[in-house]
Amino acid sequence: MIKMIHQRNRVLFILTFFLFSGFADAKMQNKQIWSFITQLSASLRSLSLGHLDQFPLELTLQTQNNYINVYQANSVKLEDEAKITDIELRVSKSTGGMAPFLSFSPDGKCTTLDDVRKQYPGVKLSDYPRGQSENEVTSYTSAPEVDGQVITFSFTVKNPDCLSKVIITAKE
Repeated sequence: MIKMIHQRNRVLFILTFFLFSGFADAKMQNKQIWSFITQLSASLRSLSLGHLDQFPLELTLQTQNNYINVYQANSVKLEDEAKITDIELRVSKSTGGMAPFLSFSPDGKCTTLDDVRKQYPGVKLSDYPRGQSENEVTSYTSAPEVDGQVITFSFTVKNPDCLSKVIITAKE
């Protein structure tokens, strides 16, 4: 009897592990950073506070104020040991408020400016370091889509050859 209970507990543990370890991968079928960006960019176009269940990542409310809710999501594994970390989503509490704002950091694989330009040939310099910190960034932003959405790619002074942050939002 005890042996059966231990076996059942072991099976339940294994099933639980597989269920939760692949949750983000089940909703996000991404092998490369570019498909991740495309999928999240598309999901942001119709995202609102009342429809967060349609977002392809599981979100956890981190903080809020009178105007916005700030959510975080778990890291997402990509191919070649790459992953997406520091995923943050800001959503307006009011209809017609600010557009959703998504930021994340690629990790584990260096994505260069040339890589970005191959996917987004129209990116233009939109920000540059002012000499105050090695954490300052040089940023390149895509041309606005029809709905005003832009994607910004940032590279830090301390690691200028590798993409450090991506932001997807509507142009102000």
